[in-house]
Amino acid sequence: MQTAMIISPHADDAAAFCGATIAKFANEGWHIILVRVTDDRKDSIGLTIEETIAKNTEELHNAAKILGVNEIIELGFETDMLADVPLGKLRERMVYLFRKYKPYAVFTFDPFGLYENNQDHVRVAQAVDEALWVSCFDKHYPEHFAEGLEPFSVCERWYFARQLPNVTHYEEIAGTIERKIDAVCAHREMMRNTINQYQLQLKTWGKQVAWLQESKEGNLKPLVGMFLQEQAKALAEAAGWDTEMYLAEAYRMERFGGLEPLFQMMAEPLENATPAPARVELDQPHETKVDEKQQAHLIPVDIHERVRLMGHHHLCAGAFDELLELPVFQLGYASLVEHLKPNPDLIVETVYGYGLFCYHCGYFSQEEGRCTTGWKNKIAKDVAVLDHLGLKPGSQTRLEDLQKLLAEKVPYEKLEEFCGPGGEGKCEMYALGVCQKAYSGLRKKYGIESK
Repeated sequence: MQTAMIISPHADDAAAFCGATIAKFANEGWHIILVRVTDDRKDSIGLTIEETIAKNTEELHNAAKILGVNEIIELGFETDMLADVPLGKLRERMVYLFRKYKPYAVFTFDPFGLYENNQDHVRVAQAVDEALWVSCFDKHYPEHFAEGLEPFSVCERWYFARQLPNVTHYEEIAGTIERKIDAVCAHREMMRNTINQYQLQLKTWGKQVAWLQESKEGNLKPLVGMFLQEQAKALAEAAGWDTEMYLAEAYRMERFGGLEPLFQMMAEPLENATPAPARVELDQPHETKVDEKQQAHLIPVDIHERVRLMGHHHLCAGAFDELLELPVFQLGYASLVEHLKPNPDLIVETVYGYGLFCYHCGYFSQEEGRCTTGWKNKIAKDVAVLDHLGLKPGSQTRLEDLQKLLAEKVPYEKLEEFCGPGGEGKCEMYALGVCQKAYSGLRKKYGIESK
């Protein structure tokens, strides 16, 4: 069972901003923890502080029950005063909660949310956002470790806002929108206070809306339901969905940032780990789709005896051993690496045009049947490399003989010219230092002095 934690500055924020998603998660068997940061002591009309705290707490529990929340944690900070609380104090509480409850997903306000005038929202967003990485450190808040806690990192970060700076995920909520509406309406005292704010603004404008007063004193659901339904419909439309069938809540959802594609390719399941929930936007295979007939022709039957390489890929033959051991190369050419076993007598056949590596490269489009980046530049590079090596299309060279030729004719400066960032075509492997190391090894192997 995975745990989702909602860090809610006020009692009604969770229901209002992510209520339908939370209800959906609860339906799927998640353990739901709702953290209320403040006591909501001022969010009422005509009640004392004590009465307001009691009423809003009671209604929070009613709303939480509707959404399927399993546990409520109260931090008890004074409402509308978080701007005066040291950010480090808020952050420590968040770090503690992450380490203690180990949530897989955390929901809260986006620290980069646009046009946010509620400083409670802003401060909680800032504290949570920083706590998400501070909780990983073994030197922050060592007093936590005295309780038996340990560094911990939340996997999924679900940010919501009045207006998100960037929506990366739409959650479909048609099946749980009514529970969201009911949960928001359960915060009756807070909703009445919200309506009262609009009434005061309308009064300043010199006008009134009778429906607001009727809703404040009577049934909230028609007004609240209409607003939330229209909001969810607009978000579904933004997602490109049929709004007759689907509704949405929107998030800036992050997991591994720029490392997501790499981890998608490299990650392997931990033994006895709870299976991770599927995320359609993130869990896309980072490889070109190849049908069975195409796959059958990608690996030549004589690959153990002969490889066919385009001109500039002859340079890669000088670094075969290192490349085949490099994780990033193994990932990028996974379908090829398991079959390619270089040996001194392997024949390298020179081709003009696409060679063996091309069809396995992530830049080669199987659908379009071509390299999608810099093809003309690669042809020019082919010509330059083959001319320099004295090879022609159709040449057949033993791998050991080719590697010796490369050691003799491709010194450091020439390798940089062909593969470096300022040369005829930069290579990712060169940038990692793999080729330089391999060519140094070749020179030592064949007794060729480095130039």
